[in-house]
Amino acid sequence: MTRLIILSSLILTVLVGAGVATAQAPAASPVSISYDFQWIRQGSVGIVRVTGTGLADVRAVFQERVHPFYWDGRAFVGLIAADMEQDVGSYPLQVWVRYQDGSSERIDRTIEVNYGEFGRADVVLPASLMPLLDPQVEEDEMARLDTFFRRFTPERYWAEDGFVVPSANPQIGPFGTWRLYNGTVWRRHTGLDIRMPIGTPVTAAGSGRVVLATMLSIRGGYVLIDHGWGIYSGYAHLSELLVVPGQWVRQGDVIALSGMNGRSAGAHLHWEMVVGGTWVNPEQVVSLGLGAQP
Repeated sequence: MTRLIILSSLILTVLVGAGVATAQAPAASPVSISYDFQWIRQGSVGIVRVTGTGLADVRAVFQERVHPFYWDGRAFVGLIAADMEQDVGSYPLQVWVRYQDGSSERIDRTIEVNYGEFGRADVVLPASLMPLLDPQVEEDEMARLDTFFRRFTPERYWAEDGFVVPSANPQIGPFGTWRLYNGTVWRRHTGLDIRMPIGTPVTAAGSGRVVLATMLSIRGGYVLIDHGWGIYSGYAHLSELLVVPGQWVRQGDVIALSGMNGRSAGAHLHWEMVVGGTWVNPEQVVSLGLGAQP
């Protein structure tokens, strides 16, 4: 109960700080809220659009996360992500709307979260890599990445062509899989694996700005790109990094060469995406067609 009280206080602080106060709502709401989905799978993204007259700002709270909405020229658009470990069921969506006249309101909706249909796989690591299964190593790396994922860039960096899979090579490891390492340790797969011989050029899945290019314990050589609107793509186990933080890249630009360092038992590219601070299926993000106008 204490945790819920603290969380509610933090969310309210963020919303009020963003200008979404709890003022009395207009007598008749001019707002229309539409989904591009019937339900969202675990580890997937849905698009929510808010239209109306006199709108100044829109934000939403879903699964204990604040999701800023962005103006695309026609509507305020929110990318709502369901965590891959979230239980199946109905969850509240609180849409906070601020109007140009200074008034505001909260509109309550629900979103259904459905099964992600994740599989499982057995992975064998050499003894030298077993220390990388230490929970503290995993926690430290996730905490470092989370410092980036908490930053929401209001600009949209990706172009009209949206996002693409960075390679046509065969995929060898699906997103979200429960992985049993050496018959003893379970971990979740945060991205998908693409077969790549060492030294194969790795290209950006979408346009954006490089925010991290470094060596990490588990992901090895790693590049992280901010695409704006809370979307990030990461590329792991790289043998050579060809970009630096702050560099702008376009979809298809070569950003690195593939490798097999970090917690990797073979040469491949681990490609992952985050939306709204949540790990999501990269292929599903590609299928959204985000570059196209509604």
